[in-house]
Amino acid sequence: MYELINQNEADRIKEILESTWLYKNIELKVGDFLLSVSGVSESNDTEHHYPYEMSEFYLLNKDNGFDVLECNQKKYNAFVNVGEWGTNPRLKNSHITLGSSKFHDFCFQIELSQTVKDEKDIYILKNVTNLAGPGAICRLYRGLKSNRSEKLRRRDFFIEEFGQEVLHYENKDWAVISKINIDDLYNQDKADEIFYRLIHNMFSAMLLVESIGQSNTKEII
Repeated sequence: MYELINQNEADRIKEILESTWLYKNIELKVGDFLLSVSGVSESNDTEHHYPYEMSEFYLLNKDNGFDVLECNQKKYNAFVNVGEWGTNPRLKNSHITLGSSKFHDFCFQIELSQTVKDEKDIYILKNVTNLAGPGAICRLYRGLKSNRSEKLRRRDFFIEEFGQEVLHYENKDWAVISKINIDDLYNQDKADEIFYRLIHNMFSAMLLVESIGQSNTKEII
């Protein structure tokens, strides 16, 4: 049985995102994209989503530079914003956006007010039932308009390649982007690993969406 997390739990996840350093490197190869991350910058006020009250940090390479994403021999930055958003969610300041100079200022989004928990774990989720509209992974379906069958092919391919659990909650399917043991959430000794998994999994999902969204799924398969 799942239930939604509360404000304190969302605030703790935000705190981990805003105040934790990356304790080991992230190397992701997804399609034509290579992400190489050795650290993160300090969190500051957002540069991308004014007037929303959000904090923002950049992923850093081994030289503490911002060029962490490579595609076709060109390099780009990548960044995370956490805080207020314009959708009036259930919890306050609970929105996460991922962006990059390669793609968009908010090409992948997570709403922590949609996060659920059971007696053991917290599940940070992304809606994979909606094929359009609020909450949908819209960039996965670029160029498809009303082609429902191809949207379903892309969605199913994303779920298969991402390789995480899919939960059924309130008549919708949700991809588990990251999972946190409830006993670990407030354990400061576990913050580094929670942060690493969050960043690794969120950017893995983002790059997979971009890779599928710009390609012909039949060719990928």
